[in-house]
Amino acid sequence: MQNQIDLSDIDLKNKLEIKFNNIKPIELNDLSLSLLSIGNQYQKFIENDTNDSYKVNSELFIKEVRTGSIIIELVAQAMPVVPLLWSGGSLVEWTSQASSTFQWLLGKVNEPPIEVSKQDLKQWNCILEPIAKDNGSQLNFTVSDGGTVINNFYINSEQANAAQNSIKRRIESLNEPDDHLQAKRVMYWYQTKFDDESHTGDKAVIESISKKPVKVIFENNAVKKAMLKGDARFIKPWNELAYLVDVRVQTVRDEPKVYTIINYFEDETFDPEI
Repeated sequence: MQNQIDLSDIDLKNKLEIKFNNIKPIELNDLSLSLLSIGNQYQKFIENDTNDSYKVNSELFIKEVRTGSIIIELVAQAMPVVPLLWSGGSLVEWTSQASSTFQWLLGKVNEPPIEVSKQDLKQWNCILEPIAKDNGSQLNFTVSDGGTVINNFYINSEQANAAQNSIKRRIESLNEPDDHLQAKRVMYWYQTKFDDESHTGDKAVIESISKKPVKVIFENNAVKKAMLKGDARFIKPWNELAYLVDVRVQTVRDEPKVYTIINYFEDETFDPEI
């Protein structure tokens, strides 16, 4: 049996209001998936910003469903560590992150606030579905504390459709063969064995593909030896420089797991701190 949540642990002052200003009736399945995906995105936000030492509950709870347009109030567990992590509270911080992610989907900013996976894209598609289907409708996110609005943003049906088109293109791009080639990507070393004969222990970061360090192998030893020989133009050792490379990316469950360096452009090596 699951442990019951003590109501005294719920922060009832700080709440997130989800309001579907619908024109047509919303399909129950679309509404359920939209709310479930909002909960999943909030859970990911909490888990990304905490660790096992905090033991923060990442569930959202429905406080009230009101008549009229579909208005649902969500509350979170009270978190004593919140001032250390999120000065405005977890709901405020998540809403800001969600707004920034949506602006990225619309092409208004170049980078999302956090790394976005295929699963994240699918969940955003579900969040937007009830509004995208209903011309003239709008989805509002409003965070309030004791009745005072402290953060809000909205999505109208036209924007929802545009964002879903963006999501479709991005998912199609991620669905390319797992060993697809990426040309002229900036790479810097995360760790290496400093050994041109080694095939283990080398990891690098290619931020345009993933912010995380990924195992690196080379198409052939000639490429690795050329990269490891250093560059007389720089005082820094080779492992502190940035390189432009052609790389084949192998993934597991849509996550990059191996970079195979096919080629690197020696003349375009640079110091990443300049």
